[in-house]
Amino acid sequence: MTQVLKPNDFQLRFYGSVVKVGDQKTEGKILISINKDSLKKAPNLGDLILTRISPQPILSRSNPGGFDYKKYLSRIKIYDQLKLTPKNFVLVKNKIRGPSAYLNRWNATIEKKIDQSQLSSASKNTLKTLLLGKRDALDRELVEAYANAGVVHILAISGLHIGIIMLFLGFVLQPIQLIPRGKWIYIVSIIILLWAFAFFTGGSPSVIRAVSMFSGFALAKYSRRIHSTFHLLIVSFFLLLVFYPPFLYQVGFQMSYLAVLGIIKIHPLLQKLWEPRYLVVRKLWEITTVCLAAQIAVAPLSIFYFHQFPGLFLLSNWLILPFFGLFLIASLGLVVLMAVDMEIRPLTIGYDKMVSCMNDVVLWIANQESFLFKNMRMSIAVLVIIYILLSLIYWGLKFQKIRYLTATLSGLLILQWVVVFEHWENSKVNQLWLLYQHNKTIVAHHTPKKLMIYSPQKITEEDRFINDFKNKYPIESVKIEAFKNTYVTNELRLLVLDEKAIYNIPDFKTTHLLISSNPKVNLDRILDSIGPKMVFADGSNFPWKVSQWKISCQKRNIPFVNLREKGAYSISL
Repeated sequence: MTQVLKPNDFQLRFYGSVVKVGDQKTEGKILISINKDSLKKAPNLGDLILTRISPQPILSRSNPGGFDYKKYLSRIKIYDQLKLTPKNFVLVKNKIRGPSAYLNRWNATIEKKIDQSQLSSASKNTLKTLLLGKRDALDRELVEAYANAGVVHILAISGLHIGIIMLFLGFVLQPIQLIPRGKWIYIVSIIILLWAFAFFTGGSPSVIRAVSMFSGFALAKYSRRIHSTFHLLIVSFFLLLVFYPPFLYQVGFQMSYLAVLGIIKIHPLLQKLWEPRYLVVRKLWEITTVCLAAQIAVAPLSIFYFHQFPGLFLLSNWLILPFFGLFLIASLGLVVLMAVDMEIRPLTIGYDKMVSCMNDVVLWIANQESFLFKNMRMSIAVLVIIYILLSLIYWGLKFQKIRYLTATLSGLLILQWVVVFEHWENSKVNQLWLLYQHNKTIVAHHTPKKLMIYSPQKITEEDRFINDFKNKYPIESVKIEAFKNTYVTNELRLLVLDEKAIYNIPDFKTTHLLISSNPKVNLDRILDSIGPKMVFADGSNFPWKVSQWKISCQKRNIPFVNLREKGAYSISL
């Protein structure tokens, strides 16, 4: 086990490193999922799994606008998966010794002490998330509320947390500078403790990335010999890519560096717009400009990936960020006390109230749904043009030369042309979609700005696949209609073969056949009778039956598409 992933309702999930297949040593990474049912003890980092189960290829089950997990994993060099149950593997506990293994065991020990404390459940889960790296500790609804409020970055251990811890360590360890050669011992101590914290929390890519970045910043800040934080940012960016190129495809990596770049470059320009006289107003203005700078840099990419924008992000940051540094240090202090078996009841009560207050503020802001802009779409072409425009605007404001104004106006014209072209392309769409959902049959007719859904099962407009579709295409109206067994256009004759097994329809020449709901039929005879050009099997069928139908189609050279493996399929009309 090399990395613990966020589990779902039924499975624990990990990344693993393949050591041996049979008697042959090998290398590579693999996705591991273990059913929770009857699992007595979860594996930990470094544990060895022995199994006779063969790896399987990772399937792509995405619908339009949905997250393509297979594509994501392929970018980090993971192509296969192991699906395990507690009965088909043997766990060899990690016996590796060393600093990393010690820190992992200490993490597990402190987690037990947190669970045994008198803190509320919300406070326990908050501590695990902020300081132990347990990303699955908080409820999904609460994490979603933080995302909708625009402050989800405070939950994951990221640059914000590492920066606060770096400053705290810099303050606490100051006496070291008084001893001979103390300055460099001081700097090295801070960097070592930051890396120790990274491995203590599990060494996830986001933490490693943040610690790498702030190790350089610590060297620059406390040595006072490196003055260009921008150069340090670029150096850390390329060093991380040299050691692990797949970082480039990770959304967190892209957004972290963009946010820091925005703070380094855009924040000074915004700060100069106003210089308040009073300290409180000045600090509030500084928080505002930092948040705006980071948001300006990150917002286009965030919309591109997540298709929403929190309109009240400034309010959230005004209410939380001024106190978050103290809150994080208080969390750290509480964990240190628990580590030495000291629990002071007034402190735990006070911490419970702080967590409750912070969650209440976030939930209230997240509930202002009119300020959360959803189903926002942005193509890669528009994304690239927007970032080029932001660069031109920055250079124009900094250097104040006419050529940057001319280039910006030209970029705006190109952006308008691209947007108009994309709208024109979407105005011509006319497709029939066979969508994938587990245990469901869904047919969708997509025309300009309209989506008609047909399904024998219950479907609502709040279903995830419909929202995903809206993220991909400009849909203004969605209608859910009664399911039909035939869909006819000028050249398409789609027949749905379901449990009723009706296929011999007079004067109906089937061109495409969709099999659903496990019909008890002899498919060989049906194929010989109706002779379709193409056959589909959706997510409502048993996998073993789908395998048999595939063989029948292969014998007759009829293209066969298993939606459970391939995801949604579109037919142009």
